[in-house]
Amino acid sequence: MKKRITTFIYLAICMLYTSAVFAQEAYVDTLRTVDGRDSVYIHAMHVKVIRDTIWMQSQVENPSMNAKVIRDTVWMQAQEEAPPTDIIKTKAIGRYDRRILNYRYIPKGNWIGGITFSYMNFDSNDNQLLFSLLKDFDFNGRTLSVKPFVGFAVANNIVLGVKFGYNHTLGSLDNLSLEIDDDLDFSLHDIRYVQDLYSFALFHRSYVGLDRARRFGLFNEVSLGYNTGTTRFSRNKEVDFKATDTRIHELHVGINPGVCVFIMENVSAELSFGVVGFKYRYEKQTNNLGEVGHSRNSGADFKINLLNINIGITLCF
Repeated sequence: MKKRITTFIYLAICMLYTSAVFAQEAYVDTLRTVDGRDSVYIHAMHVKVIRDTIWMQSQVENPSMNAKVIRDTVWMQAQEEAPPTDIIKTKAIGRYDRRILNYRYIPKGNWIGGITFSYMNFDSNDNQLLFSLLKDFDFNGRTLSVKPFVGFAVANNIVLGVKFGYNHTLGSLDNLSLEIDDDLDFSLHDIRYVQDLYSFALFHRSYVGLDRARRFGLFNEVSLGYNTGTTRFSRNKEVDFKATDTRIHELHVGINPGVCVFIMENVSAELSFGVVGFKYRYEKQTNNLGEVGHSRNSGADFKINLLNINIGITLCF
C-alpha cells in the first residue's frame, strides 16, 4: 500500500513539473466553431509571438443560426524588425552626443553628376513704385549661371568632386535723373556693364539622410575654386565715349548648404545657396585711352548671397 502511494505521489510530481515546463515554453489558445463542439490547440514553442484577432466564416448549415462569423484570437509569430544597417553612426564631440540620425543617402562607391543653374532678371519697368522718387529711371540687368559637376562617394554620404562653371552678367542703365531741388540735380545715361566668368572648383560635400527611404536629405558643400574672366564697363555712346576692360583672376573658398529630394529612383532635385565666402582677387584694367591699372583686394561674406541661389538636378549611379 505504501509503495502504491509513493508511486502515485511521484507520478503527480512529474505531471506538475511537466505542466510547469510546458506552460513556460508554449502559448495556447483555442479556436471554436459556432456550435462550440470542436476546439483546436495552437502551440508556439520557443518563438516570439504576438496576439491577433481573426474573423472566421461560419460553416453551420442550420438556417436558424443567425451568426455568420465568429471572433476569436490566435497567436502568431512576430516579424522582428531588421537592424538599422542604413544608419551612419556619428561620433560624439567630447561629452556631447546629440543623437542625430544620419541615414545612408549616397552609398559608398557611387558616382554623382549633375548641373546647377541660376537666373535673375531685373527691369525697372516692373518696379516703378519702388523707384518713384527717381525721374526717368530706365535700367535692365540679368545674371545667368551654369555649373556642371561630377563627384565620387569615398564613404557613405561623403562625396569629393570637381565643378565647372560659367557666369554671365549684363547691366544696362539707359537713363537716370534725380532732382532734389532747383539747384541740385544730376543725370546718367548710356552706361553698360558686361561680365563673363569661367570657374573651376574642387568640392567636398557631406549629406545627412533624413529618412530610411532615402528620399529627403540635407547637405553642406565646401569648395575651393578659381575664377577667371573679363568685364567691360562703358559710358556714353559717341561723344565722350569711355570704356574700361578688366581681366580678373580670383581664388574663392565657399560654404554652400542645401536641401535635396529624390524625385525618381536615381534622380534628385536640389536647392543650395551661398552663406560664407572668402576670396582673393587680382584685376588688371585697360581703358580706351591705353591707360593700364592693377588692383588687389580680398574679403569675406557672412550672409545669404541672393546672387548665389542655385537649383539643380543630380544623377546618382
